This record gives sequence, C-alpha cells and structure tokens, in this order.
Amino acid sequence: MIRSLTILAVSLFAGSAGQAQRTANEIHLRATVQDVVLLSHFSGKIRPVDFDPRFALTVRVESVIPETTSFRPGTVVAFAIHSPSLLFDGEATKGETYDFSLMRAVEHGKTRFFRLRVEKAQKAPVKAVPDSLGNRRIR
Repeated sequence: MIRSLTILAVSLFAGSAGQAQRTANEIHLRATVQDVVLLSHFSGKIRPVDFDPRFALTVRVESVIPETTSFRPGTVVAFAIHSPSLLFDGEATKGETYDFSLMRAVEHGKTRFFRLRVEKAQKAPVKAVPDSLGNRRIR
C-alpha cells in the first residue's frame, strides 16, 4: 500500500514539474513595416514565427504589451513569415504602422515565437448626432 502511494506521489510530482516548465502568453506589438523581402534575399538575425517561412518581414517596434526584453520600442526586428499576403490580407505597405499579436512559448528554458497576426483595425461605431438645425446626421 505504501509502495503504491509512493509511486503515485512521484508520478504526480513528475507530471506537475513538466507543466511548470512550459508557459505561453500573447504579446501585442505596434510596429512600422520597413521591408518585406524573400527570405533567400535576407541576411541578418531573424525570428521564425510561421510554418514554411518564405519571406522576411522587417519592422520597427513602436510599442509592446506586455513589456519584454525580446521586443523593445525603437528596435528593428525581422520575422520569418510564410506569406505577406496572408498575414496582411493583401500587400504590406512600407512605412505603415500595424498592430500585431504574437504568441510566445517558453519550454525548458527555450523561447519560441509563433502565430504572428495583424490585428484588424476597429472602426468607430456609427452614431447619429443633431446638427445646428436639429436634423440628425450620421457621424
């Protein structure tokens, strides 16, 4: 009986220790596109964030939530992505600032980034307001 309880306790402890070594969280970046080139034409440090990467997306980080040492405002970061047209739902505009979301997983002391997405811009809700004559106008 004691032996069974000991084996059970050890296996539960080992299972919980494995869970404590893996964490994942979401990072939100506001960044300005500097360049999008074929990955074969890129040289420098790059962070893979997609399956089958074929392009290098270079951005300048404007802000990041939550704060992280991997991405600081003002730094230039290159991501290895599969397709700019899929990521941006069309073409990326150089010089344009976008809101991105990105997942970060830490497992056994190694950090991995994945699921880079462009967050869709939300438009202000349409509302009717009275003008100087009392007529309702849509804004």
